[in-house]
Amino acid sequence: MRLFLPLVVFALTLNLHADDALVLATKGELLYEENFEELTKRLSVGAGDWQIVDGKSIKGMQMKKDGHTAFRKMFLDHQDVIYQFDFKFEGEAHPKFLINYELVHLANCIIKRNEVSISKLNEAGKRKQMEALAKEQGKPIEKGDWQKMNVVLDKKAVSFEDDQWYTVTIELVGDQLAARIGDVVIRGQHAGLKERKTNFGIQADGLNEWVHFDNLRIWAAEPKQ
Repeated sequence: MRLFLPLVVFALTLNLHADDALVLATKGELLYEENFEELTKRLSVGAGDWQIVDGKSIKGMQMKKDGHTAFRKMFLDHQDVIYQFDFKFEGEAHPKFLINYELVHLANCIIKRNEVSISKLNEAGKRKQMEALAKEQGKPIEKGDWQKMNVVLDKKAVSFEDDQWYTVTIELVGDQLAARIGDVVIRGQHAGLKERKTNFGIQADGLNEWVHFDNLRIWAAEPKQ
């Protein structure tokens, strides 16, 4: 079990039972679990330098040669869910969590040292890539008025320390998205959040610095009445 430190901003506290304080939903069936004990095949898709730490967690670092944030993509066909994982800072790089449909980044949660945010992301560029790939493969082309700009749905100030574990819980139900770290809660709404989700990813954003992840869980979300 991880030990948590208090958040400085708003004099908020993290506690060992914080994962019970869900915003939009209650937990249903456990759909996905990753303890990062070894670099298995399902952790093989991505970029950057990723290493297992003592058979207990994983750390990632962005590499300049990749021209991309460090990421590991994991596959799960899902819809309304609760994502949860632990993270730890080591330097100035910061964690991100991406929610995707095929190549399209639908939404993300960005956790910086001084701010946590959730956003509905631009789809237009990735949709063009998918259209070209579908033409090449002779598959049906999905048409739509795809979003062309990122939209920050909510953000709040926070304060995190180096080398301390924290837990983030991200809830996605219909057109609503919420994230909670301790007593800090952000939430927003966007019609595009209803789209199908087929994969998700953890990211380490920042050159030459590590971000640590552990205890990734995804549950089916049962909307609160």
